[in-house]
Amino acid sequence: MYKEALASFDFAIIADDSFIGAYFEKGKVLEKMGEYEKAIESYETTITIEDPTSHAYLRMGKCHERLNNQDQAKYYYYQTVHEDPLLDKGWLAITDFYFRNEDYKKALFYVNKAINIDGQNPQYWKKCARIHAALEQYDEADFSYRQAVELGNYELDTWLNWSEVLAQNGDIASAIQILIQGLEFYPAKAEVLYKMAGLYLLAKDPVKAQYRFIKALKMDIDKLHFFEMEFPKFYNSEWAQNIILDIKKASE
Repeated sequence: MYKEALASFDFAIIADDSFIGAYFEKGKVLEKMGEYEKAIESYETTITIEDPTSHAYLRMGKCHERLNNQDQAKYYYYQTVHEDPLLDKGWLAITDFYFRNEDYKKALFYVNKAINIDGQNPQYWKKCARIHAALEQYDEADFSYRQAVELGNYELDTWLNWSEVLAQNGDIASAIQILIQGLEFYPAKAEVLYKMAGLYLLAKDPVKAQYRFIKALKMDIDKLHFFEMEFPKFYNSEWAQNIILDIKKASE
């Protein structure tokens, strides 16, 4: 499939060697094939034909990051946001670059710059929340998740991570309330129920914990590993193992 696509783009380039779109799309195909150096060459060609574009810089940055050319990746991400300060993918790319390298303070610096430009972008606030959580700044993370949700970000991991931030901050009751809200959007996602079960156990409410745990197991027992990962102590407890055994026997 990829070879056929490359052939069609090469044919278009032969017909018109200034066809920027063909070079750009060819670069994207080469990226998917893992041919990052060749992809960079294709993107560079678009820049020599016409004025540089933020999209070309962004793709080149991602290719260099894949090649572990960290300085080059950083350079092209900078060029991306310089060329187009309104391109959210550019700010997210440079923020993610520093986040992946565990330079959380720089990641926070750049996501805050993005928010100053467009404070109505929920992805910026969600990213900001993750960074604050990594810095163990839980009040700020809570505020940022709230902003993200108010701006329309209702993704599953938003609810799960927001509840985790509140739990880490010692506010188990609020963490549970966030998951109750999340359950309205994801009533068929067992992860929410497993998380609630663990939080109810932390809140010393085994009755509600058992109700949520059984419901989660019946909904999707294959997601039990999520509960094990989030609450290993509770997972290995006699309480949990007995419930799991009963559910498995009932399903035989």
